[in-house]
Amino acid sequence: MMELRDFEFLQAVAQTGSITRAAQELGCVQSNVTTRLKKLEARLGQRLVERIDGRMVPTASGSLALDFGARIFRLSQEAETLLKSAAEALPPLRIGTMETTAAVRLPALLKAVRAALPKLRLQLRSGTSGELVAALKRGALDLVLVAEEAADERFSSRILWREELVEVLPPGGAAEDALVVFREGCCYRERCRATFGEAPVLELGTLDGIIGCVSAGLGRTLLPASAVERWRALGEVTTRPLAAGAGAVATIALWRAASPSRASIAAVLDLAARLPEASAPRP
Repeated sequence: MMELRDFEFLQAVAQTGSITRAAQELGCVQSNVTTRLKKLEARLGQRLVERIDGRMVPTASGSLALDFGARIFRLSQEAETLLKSAAEALPPLRIGTMETTAAVRLPALLKAVRAALPKLRLQLRSGTSGELVAALKRGALDLVLVAEEAADERFSSRILWREELVEVLPPGGAAEDALVVFREGCCYRERCRATFGEAPVLELGTLDGIIGCVSAGLGRTLLPASAVERWRALGEVTTRPLAAGAGAVATIALWRAASPSRASIAAVLDLAARLPEASAPRP
C-alpha cells in the first residue's frame, strides 16, 4: 500500500528536479530517495520520473500519482483539523433544515448564533424532513429541524416552533386541481394529500418555486402561514385557514444524545429557545 511518505518523496523530486536537492529538502541521503522511488515504481509497474535535459521530471503516470497525492494530503489535513476541532469547546456543527424553516425561522437563529457564538463553525443543508432524518441516521448531519411527524425515538428531540398550516391559493382563489408540493419525504406534502385527497402532483424543490406555481394558478398547497405571509401581503397568493385544529403543526429539533457536537447543539438550541414562539424540551 502506498504511504503518504511515498508521495512526499515523489513531490520533492518533481519540485526540485533533482535527486540531490530532493534529498536535501527531505533531510535524508540521496540513496534513500532513489531506493524509495524505485520501490514505488516497482510496486506500481510504472516509471514515475525521467531525466530530460538534465532535470528529473514526472512522467504522465508520475503526474497522475502527484495529483492523487495532493488530494490525499488535503484530505489528511482536513481530517486532522476536524478531529482536533472535536475537542474544542464548541465543535463544528452540521445543521439540516426544511425549506420553510430556512426561509422563516433560520435567519433570526443564525443572527443570534453569530452574535453569541462567533467562533462556532456551521454547515447548513436544506431538504425534506425525510431526507434530513435519513442524513441524521447515517451521521451526515448533527442537528435537524424537521416537522413533528418526522420524530424518531432513537433521537433526542425538542419542539422549537408551533405553526399553523393554511391552504395557499392564487390571488383570485381559483386554481387547477393539482397539488403543488415538495419532494417525497416532505411531511407537509403528506398532510396536503391527506387534506385534499388524490390529485395530480406538481413537485418542486424550493419554496419560491411552489409559491410561483400556486400564484400562476397551477394548483394549491398547504404551508405554514408564517412561510407564505410575505407573498400574501404582496397579493401574490391568498390563504385560507383549515378547520379548527386541522392545521396545527410543530417544527422540532432532532439530534443524537451522544453526538460529538452535543456542546454546540446545546448552545444553538439554547439560543433557539430564546427566540419568539420557542417551547420547552420534551421530557
